[in-house]
Amino acid sequence: MNQKRAHRKMNSMERNVEQWLRSFGRSDRTNTEAGADQEMEIERKLALSGTKDNATAGRGTMARRSFLMGGLGVLGAGLGAGLFSHAFSKTGGQLLATEQADITKPSPIKSVIFINLAGGASHVDSLDPKRGNGPFGQVATRIRGVNLSDRLPLTAKELHRVSLVRSLYSQEGDHGRASHLLHSGHRMLAAFADIPSFGSVIAYAKHKANQPYFPEHITLGGRNDIIGRGGFLGTKFDSFHIGNVKQPLSNITPHRRVSEAAFYRREQIVDAINANFAGRVASGETKVWREMHASALEFMNSDRLKIFDLNQEAAAQRQRFGDTNMGNALLMAKRLAAAEVPFIEITMGGWDTHNNNRAQLTNLLGQLDQPMAALLGELGSSGLLSQTLFVLNTEFGRTPNIASNGDGRDHYPRAWSAIIGGGNIPAGQVYGETDEKGAQIVKGAVHGKDFTATIYEAAGINSRSSLYTSVGRPMQLIEDPEPIQPLLPG
Repeated sequence: MNQKRAHRKMNSMERNVEQWLRSFGRSDRTNTEAGADQEMEIERKLALSGTKDNATAGRGTMARRSFLMGGLGVLGAGLGAGLFSHAFSKTGGQLLATEQADITKPSPIKSVIFINLAGGASHVDSLDPKRGNGPFGQVATRIRGVNLSDRLPLTAKELHRVSLVRSLYSQEGDHGRASHLLHSGHRMLAAFADIPSFGSVIAYAKHKANQPYFPEHITLGGRNDIIGRGGFLGTKFDSFHIGNVKQPLSNITPHRRVSEAAFYRREQIVDAINANFAGRVASGETKVWREMHASALEFMNSDRLKIFDLNQEAAAQRQRFGDTNMGNALLMAKRLAAAEVPFIEITMGGWDTHNNNRAQLTNLLGQLDQPMAALLGELGSSGLLSQTLFVLNTEFGRTPNIASNGDGRDHYPRAWSAIIGGGNIPAGQVYGETDEKGAQIVKGAVHGKDFTATIYEAAGINSRSSLYTSVGRPMQLIEDPEPIQPLLPG
């Protein structure tokens, strides 16, 4: 009953708004007869497209873009070309293309999958185990002489597809500052206030102009602070965030009581109101809002939405990844990489093991092992790894010595490990080395910013190049970058 009342109220509001629109000459219906004729024409268009009113969400949806493009004459000037613009960034299309050319270089990489182990994962209990220095044993990988924690037995079988870096370090032992460095390649104090995340930079560099809107930067799991932030690149390069992988999309289809004809009348009314407001109020934000609204409509109409549907995967494939949060997230990442989404970040929290280190890591590594092994295996066997950069990293390591509480490890930015592979990166390599306790780097030290530079270079972005902020100030992507050259042939 409440829904029926709300529907009648909405129809009444439409009539009131249309009366207001007539006062400044923007009404789509000047009288009842014209309105009836127009609705008949709309229904005729719907019939020709093979679609009537949606009985249920996701069923019988028409190709909205073709309807809009073909029906502009019917719907009136209110649905102009601005509806299809979605470059709500800091630059116009020509400037964006120029800046892209300045920062990019040839690369086979079309997508980056970045797994962020938030909280600081213990390197000595995972990727760089040391005998007698932890609660776990070791398991051999398919890289000769290289072992992982015995909590990662499935990953060990797939590690040969990528490379391992065991000599990362930084000066940042605070979570926020370390995450900022991890996601931008800049220390917090030295960075610009509106600095974008490196995921936004990669999405920006790989942006394809004149295409219907579809997210180019997607985050799954946790998102806070700099994670997913577009910064001075603009809201277009903020991440599209998926909080629940099993229900990744919401508010995509109109309510079942709203017909296609009513839906498009409402679009026209909103467009007319916005245009009137923009004509009276000079603000760049009105343009951004219109373009965001236009992009939302394009996304609703996208024929690529099925990418987000994990039910498209075979039962055996879903079982291979596991029906867990991480399993579904990495299966989604595989689907997004196959669709050539430029940057996909999956954040898995809980790695701040000051207490209960053994129990927490048994749980966390158990959640990570199966889906990560499945993802590496799938990327490798399908050939996707040739165009997908796979990265796993964390903000710092953990103390090699157990804390005084008897079962915890504290923050340790002096050494930690990461995984990187795909594209032209040589597979099965191990770069860098720590001592027998994992306390000191003894070979091939790599600063956190330089690992970000390595990601940029592997993805086809010149880490020495600069972007220009919203006030026209140049910002070098990485200051004095020293990427890991043995992992970047050519």
